[in-house]
Amino acid sequence: MIVPFGRVPIFLAISHKEPQVSRRRIASLGVGISTLILLAFLIIGQPLLGALEISLPAFRTAGGILLLIVGLKMVLEESGGHSASTDPASSVDLAVFPLATPLIAGPGGIMSVVLLTDNTKFGFMDQMLTALALLTVLLLTLIALLCADWIQKRLGRTGVNVVTRILGLLLAALAMETILAGVKGYFV
Repeated sequence: MIVPFGRVPIFLAISHKEPQVSRRRIASLGVGISTLILLAFLIIGQPLLGALEISLPAFRTAGGILLLIVGLKMVLEESGGHSASTDPASSVDLAVFPLATPLIAGPGGIMSVVLLTDNTKFGFMDQMLTALALLTVLLLTLIALLCADWIQKRLGRTGVNVVTRILGLLLAALAMETILAGVKGYFV
């Protein structure tokens, strides 16, 4: 599941040390990479997971562990000076991990795409409607992330630091829910 506006605070927290131009690049790359990942799973996700003998609960648990690591980093990060990165590779790194995956194209989104395009349950038109809905949600996510600078200006440096810690804790809790749901799904 992808919640477009729900990713804005987390995006601010992981990119708060980046200059505005880099944040826009991170948002665009992150959503673009997420789109490629989710469209790939829309097309070949079911056969790929089946061929690799990966169950959806195992996939969900692994994604939850990745989210837990991101959440812990947000909570425990040193809040020293503002060291904006000028390295374009840093922007690409943040766009790929944690923004594109697991935050946007995470286990919930990937599982949703795979389940909603199950070849044994849904026809071609149903799968095209799922693809259209997916692209619409990703466009809304991009718009929300591009508006994040406005929010950051209102919060200030201290506000972003406080929000980062709180959101890191909430993300860690969400990660634990994801892990526990994966473990439960595996044994049920």
